[in-house]
Amino acid sequence: MSAQTGTAPNAGASRLRRLLDDPNPIWIRELRQSARLVRTPIILCVLSILATLAIASIGGLVSINESPATTGYVLFQVFFSLAYFVVTFVGPAVAANAIASEREGRTWEAVILTGLRPAVIARGKFLAAYTSISMYVVMLAPVGALPFLFGGVTATETIVAFGFLFLIAALAVAFGLAVSSKMNSLRAALVVTLICAVIVSLNVYGWLGVGLSIPAHRAWPGVPDGPPVWLPTAYARAPFDLTYVLCLILLPIVATALPAWFLYEVTIANLTSITDDRSTGLKRWFLVAAPVFALCTAAPIVAVDSYDETAVAIAGICVLLVFLVGSVYLFLGDSLGPSRRVRLHWDRQGVGPLRRLLGPGIVGTSMMQLGGAAFAFLLPVAVGLIAVMNNGSPTENSKQILLVALYAGSFYLFSVGFGAFLRARSSTALLSRILLLAVHFLVAVGPWIVAAIAGIFASTAGRSALIVAAPSPIYVFVAVGAVETSGEEMLVAAAVVASAVWGLLGLMFFALARSRVRRVIAAHEAALGESDRILAEEDAAAVRAMEEAAAAAAAQPAAVAPPAEPEPQAAG
Repeated sequence: MSAQTGTAPNAGASRLRRLLDDPNPIWIRELRQSARLVRTPIILCVLSILATLAIASIGGLVSINESPATTGYVLFQVFFSLAYFVVTFVGPAVAANAIASEREGRTWEAVILTGLRPAVIARGKFLAAYTSISMYVVMLAPVGALPFLFGGVTATETIVAFGFLFLIAALAVAFGLAVSSKMNSLRAALVVTLICAVIVSLNVYGWLGVGLSIPAHRAWPGVPDGPPVWLPTAYARAPFDLTYVLCLILLPIVATALPAWFLYEVTIANLTSITDDRSTGLKRWFLVAAPVFALCTAAPIVAVDSYDETAVAIAGICVLLVFLVGSVYLFLGDSLGPSRRVRLHWDRQGVGPLRRLLGPGIVGTSMMQLGGAAFAFLLPVAVGLIAVMNNGSPTENSKQILLVALYAGSFYLFSVGFGAFLRARSSTALLSRILLLAVHFLVAVGPWIVAAIAGIFASTAGRSALIVAAPSPIYVFVAVGAVETSGEEMLVAAAVVASAVWGLLGLMFFALARSRVRRVIAAHEAALGESDRILAEEDAAAVRAMEEAAAAAAAQPAAVAPPAEPEPQAAG
């Protein structure tokens, strides 16, 4: 029986029917709390009035010198730009209040005691925050329809723009919820969320908005270059072909689904106890995101001109390396091994080896990362080599791609192995991440600082003196330029040697981390076994004491039995 609707959910019903019959209890509780607030309708009304006045004022100023169609297009850009900043600023702030306020108000324990799974709690908090921010968008919808009345934009553009506004609001809420799930203080959650939201939203607005409008105009001349809100116009004016499907359908789905899934898994992991399985969801996301990301880096290779294929392939490998190295920092939060509780669940459910590999354990996590990265690197490298060879490009182009792939793979192997070693030696995940970041910074920048101090850049030794910077990952671009130049084979050889050294160091650190983890787990199991033995002895002693007490209590009445009463004498 549902506590919200009073109906019994049908096990064979659809997901929508089960959602209607038994909605998320956290969502219902949050909605009931917000419905009692008087300020909610006042804020929505004031926001709608201010947006209407702003759009009317801008429209009146623009219509003085411009045609109605131009006025409508300008109002379209202004409204959805303002709406974008509203949802990206207000959405994370509303979501940041979701979990951090529970912990600060000492009500989080009550939520945990309800027995709801972390996934159910996360979905309920998300639905509550998303419902709140959706009300802002719905209240602004009549104002957003005004540009359509002026002309210059179609109904399709307006509908698509509102659809993307709801998607952006969902991502903003998921981001704020992920931050809130990590924080214990409401003030800290709000400050961190707003700072990150402002930085990310401004960069997305500038690079993905104004920046991408220029290549979008080159691909589809009907899309103006410069306006930040160009994607709805592309849906209405671009011809339907393979480029349309890839860039306007598949790519937005990937760019929305993968970050939303990632933030969802991060929220669940932050809400899960350290003795439970906190890593399986994130590992599933990585195994899906790595090949998808590799496919996105390989697809532009076949879409550019032949003389740009090598540069695009190298750029794709570098971007993929950044993504994979970021995943190393992500999985450094994994534990050294599964807890007894997790192993007990595995044994009861009959979990196989593959499922156990996706569970907690830094060694299994590192193996999973290396396996996923091997397939991910293979895709852009293979596509780049095939494209270069089919176009009859010089052999040097193939060597450049292979050289970058070799250095990137070796450096990633080092990052995984060294990260596992730091996690095995560190007491906390934060310390291992800080140490790995420091090593990455020193490795990337340190050799160039040494070269600058030694005066190599100003010396007459030429480019050959740059060999001293071979340990830096940035040095690979020097080696790539040396492939096409005769007499600079030493620069290429230095890059190959540095790659081999990084790979060997990664394998060595991984072996040390595996040995260290085994010793720590063995010592932990021995300590648990000793604790179990001591507890068993104490239980046995307590049982013996109870049995002896019971035997003594049973024997005591027989030992102190009262003397028998004398028989009455017969009357004389």
